[in-house]
Amino acid sequence: MRIFAKGAFEQYKLPYTIIRLFNCVGVGEQRAKNEKEILSGNVKLAMSHVVPDLVQKILKGQDPLHILGAGNQIRHYTYGGDLARGIRMCIESEKAINNDFNLSTPVSTTVKELATLIWQKINGNKPISFISDKAYEYDVQKRVPSVEKAKKVLGFEADTNLSTTLDEVIPWIKRQVELGNI
Repeated sequence: MRIFAKGAFEQYKLPYTIIRLFNCVGVGEQRAKNEKEILSGNVKLAMSHVVPDLVQKILKGQDPLHILGAGNQIRHYTYGGDLARGIRMCIESEKAINNDFNLSTPVSTTVKELATLIWQKINGNKPISFISDKAYEYDVQKRVPSVEKAKKVLGFEADTNLSTTLDEVIPWIKRQVELGNI
């Protein structure tokens, strides 16, 4: 993408800003439009994103909790409000023209760590156990962005931690489950 954008600038003087978002987490996501049902243990997946799918499985009482593979996949779960602020900063800043940025939290979290945090928020100190479902053949195991450039050039930092994000997201997903939307 960057090569095409840079080429368009060099040839036609078309300015660009490339924004790469990492694992947006927030409220408002609706059921994924799937051609087929996807089951994870006894729960039909609704969102096709790890946070809402884990939350709904735990809310629906799945125990042991099904995860893809060993749960060692690393992601950077970033609050949607932080990403919206970062996008706005990219749009408004002259420094962003003809530049590219990774917008993300700097914090790495494994799927297993994420699942455990969600489990504890919903089930307290009840022990957690996992069943490892077959992982996707081409599942990316480590997705870690460099966020220094966005901080240095734009002053952007995604500063809402995962625990705070989940405190907003879990009640919203719980309500969607109650309404039958998930």
